[in-house]
Amino acid sequence: MSRPAARPVLKTLATSMLMAGLALGIWGFAPLEFPRTHLTLIGLGFSAALGGVAIGRFSNLGTAWLVLTFIATPALVLVPIYQPPIWVFPAIVLMLAGFYINGVREQVPLYLSNRRTQDAIAAIFEQTNGSTFIDLGCGLGDVVSAVAGKAPNKHVIGVETAPFSYLIAKARNIIMGHRNATIRFESIWNTDVSDADVVYAFLSPAPMARLSEKLKAEMKPGSCFISNSFAVPGGEPDEIVIVDDSRQTQLLIWRM
Repeated sequence: MSRPAARPVLKTLATSMLMAGLALGIWGFAPLEFPRTHLTLIGLGFSAALGGVAIGRFSNLGTAWLVLTFIATPALVLVPIYQPPIWVFPAIVLMLAGFYINGVREQVPLYLSNRRTQDAIAAIFEQTNGSTFIDLGCGLGDVVSAVAGKAPNKHVIGVETAPFSYLIAKARNIIMGHRNATIRFESIWNTDVSDADVVYAFLSPAPMARLSEKLKAEMKPGSCFISNSFAVPGGEPDEIVIVDDSRQTQLLIWRM
């Protein structure tokens, strides 16, 4: 039911390196009449990126990892040829860290929930008749936006500590005009969930045991916890909702 947190990272790196190597091989070993122009090289880089995305989709990489594949693959093709200024590399690292830093420090990669999953979560929240929904590690704010839009009279909270993800979620909330939603730059471990009726998380296997202890200690009777895909060690969910999407997403529900 769960998968190691490092697996998407390894899949992304392997896919990007494979496709970049293929593109560089074509560039280096193609016949002399092959048009070696800037446009051709850029075309090879982004063709490799599209190939990498296709492989990633086939191997069930999440949307965020597909985006990273699309960025990393042409970079691996173009950097050895053009050799950009040295400052470009730390700039790229900082940009990626702004989205993926929690994959390093918490073993929690950036996962995004598709539209059908968002609708299923919103429906579960509606069925509880609760008034407060908290998304622990809200990423780009997709679930917060969906739930807030379907429950305009309820209070929806998202917390996130990856800087760029937080900024996008914050901007998204402002643009969508969801006055009932709040995005906080806050660690999931510092978030008070005692007033929550529903807590949702799409994290990784790594923090689930610790998170379970926190939720058991803080959540009120009658509330529920929804985990996307990842189970709590040693505890069977009270209910499993299977979403009718391409990956048959499992929403695991524990009632407090």
